Amino acid sequence: MKLQVAMDVLTTEAALELAGQVAEYVDIIELGTPLIKAAGLSAVTAVKKAHPDKIVFADMKTMDAGELEADIAFKAGADLVTVLGSADDSTIAGAVKAAKAHNKGIVVDLIGVADKVTRAKEARALGAKFVEMHAGLDEQALPGFDLTGLLRAGAEARVPFSVAGGVKLATIEAVQKAGADVAVVGGGIYSAADPALAAKQLRAAIK
Repeated sequence: MKLQVAMDVLTTEAALELAGQVAEYVDIIELGTPLIKAAGLSAVTAVKKAHPDKIVFADMKTMDAGELEADIAFKAGADLVTVLGSADDSTIAGAVKAAKAHNKGIVVDLIGVADKVTRAKEARALGAKFVEMHAGLDEQALPGFDLTGLLRAGAEARVPFSVAGGVKLATIEAVQKAGADVAVVGGGIYSAADPALAAKQLRAAIK
């Protein structure tokens, strides 16, 4: 299972600092949607230039103009780009077309999708490299939230998937047991007192 850090910082400088701290322990470096909106796609270019050996993930959360938006992100240096699972099939297909042209990949983010299992299978059929079983920060803040539903959906869908939504040291074993291909950790790394140590511990917890 790969380890992905989700960087929800807001400046290119902060992203480069965090990436520099954790790069040796992670496989995928994600530039979160707030970072891309605040700093622009030049942040993607900067992180890829600094860490050319890492998979750079641009969390665009594209909802329309799939081919165009994916093409822009790939040209900026992204290796993986997200399209929302709630987007039209044609939007996902357009993004996949751009990915093929660049020899890169599309991840379909299932945030807000009620039937994640069905949509995961459809997204994979449309050409997604993998799907993301994702609960956003707002959903995670609701009383009683846990990862169980995401893990169940991932296991049931039987397609390559990542899990994002409060993954941390205490839950990463369950994520791996569910069969996830990628564990996505945001606050569990970037909010830690020592992000490098947090990433190192998460890496060590992956069997």
